[in-house]
Amino acid sequence: MTPKSSILYQNTSNTVFLIDIPASIALAQELSLEPQPGVPSDNISFVSTEPPKKKQRRILSTPALKTPYPASFEPKSEAARARVLARIPRSEIHEEISPLLSNALEDIRNHYCQGSEWYLPRCLLEDDESKGRDQELDRSACLARIRSGESDRGKKRRPQDRNATRNEHDEEDDKFHPEYFPLPSSQQGFAIAQSPFQPPLILSPGRNRFKDEAELCNNLVKNTSPETAVVEIHSLFAAKPLKNFKVDTEKQECTRVFIIPPLSNFILCNLPISTPLTGMGHDNPSPIPSLASNQKFNLIVMDPPWSNKSVRRSGYYETGTYLDSELLMAYICAVLTVHSYSPLQSGDLTPENKSNLSIAAIWITNSARAREAAYGGLAGAGFSVCEEWVWVKTAVDGQPVTPIEGVWRKPYEILVIGKRKPGSITRAPGDGILRRVIAAVPDVHSRKPNLKEAFEKTFFTPEPNTAPVHYSALEVFARNLTAGWWACGNEVLKFNSENWWSDE
Repeated sequence: MTPKSSILYQNTSNTVFLIDIPASIALAQELSLEPQPGVPSDNISFVSTEPPKKKQRRILSTPALKTPYPASFEPKSEAARARVLARIPRSEIHEEISPLLSNALEDIRNHYCQGSEWYLPRCLLEDDESKGRDQELDRSACLARIRSGESDRGKKRRPQDRNATRNEHDEEDDKFHPEYFPLPSSQQGFAIAQSPFQPPLILSPGRNRFKDEAELCNNLVKNTSPETAVVEIHSLFAAKPLKNFKVDTEKQECTRVFIIPPLSNFILCNLPISTPLTGMGHDNPSPIPSLASNQKFNLIVMDPPWSNKSVRRSGYYETGTYLDSELLMAYICAVLTVHSYSPLQSGDLTPENKSNLSIAAIWITNSARAREAAYGGLAGAGFSVCEEWVWVKTAVDGQPVTPIEGVWRKPYEILVIGKRKPGSITRAPGDGILRRVIAAVPDVHSRKPNLKEAFEKTFFTPEPNTAPVHYSALEVFARNLTAGWWACGNEVLKFNSENWWSDE
């Protein structure tokens, strides 16, 4: 049975969390907050009015890591380590992170059910599907990808692609993630994207059938019901489908089914992160296609497609020639400038006055350039960095997946969090910034924990053991939907495919 919380442990100060990743995504498909009168329903979460179900859906996962990865790729001697460290920018060594993570892991060991494994039982992919699930979808998407362009993340790079970005997670390999809804060639280029003022596509409760992907692309799609909706897409399928797909063998068509959480909204689109900066600066009036500029959010979460260390190690590119971080910094700034509430001079967040709080949370890699771009984008939009959350990846016994002091491969990723306040100034790391630690056993490649529950406990709960206040939230570069939230990106429905879910 799905648990009531994905947080397995948290300390009294809410600075250390142990989270189960599959449970966090599954629970994020459900509504969690009680309704309050006078608050618009498109900005909040409700308790679902659906009757209790005998079966609860669980997201399929890979087996939990039993032991840490081998450290054979690390320098073999202290002298070799010293030579490597001399070539790495000091800002990427993260001296302050090691003791923080060690203390947090020790805290969990001392207080979390002694001897318990650090994750919940998983509903596993079948062996053949765990190897081929994405591969089969890749084959069907290859031709469409060539016709329509690349996704926000996951493209394999060539040495001459000097301005290309890479998936921030692909340090150990170059896995290919398909664009689940490649845009038709007629809709490529953001100058011709649909107007942000075009009426949204409202889903009805139950099943919503579409003849192809084009009906959804570059359009705001809304599930305004407190019940789950289902989207069925009919499209050509050139490769052998997975068993959960319904296929017409004569017409070579398939039906793809996606589960849309209650009160969720999404835009399936390519985000214009590579738009030239000339004449735009940080003032792009429509950084998200089909999203009106007057749509504001209390919380904006972003997982940009940063370049990573494997690019530098490959020797393919001179990092000094990168424009990636500058483009992403401008894009981050544009999204936050347009879609965050302007700060008020005083007052606390209340249901009647939601604009008192604007929070941005940006996932970064462990590179100095990614950190500078995130900090720069926040500063340009008037945000002050107030916290950094460090996700440390562990095996089931709580050991970090790689040594915390490792040179090449760090066992953690960082979420930079800023607040928009009058006269905000972005501080450097270590200058009054609170750091929290989230421990979690990794799951499917590149899948991050859904932090909805942690955000609510940390920022939207006025008193301990009380219900969170209502808030509006947007996830940019999303790979799954969250009940009550908005989401955008060209893989926004990836993990909401019925193919990734199972009934208990």
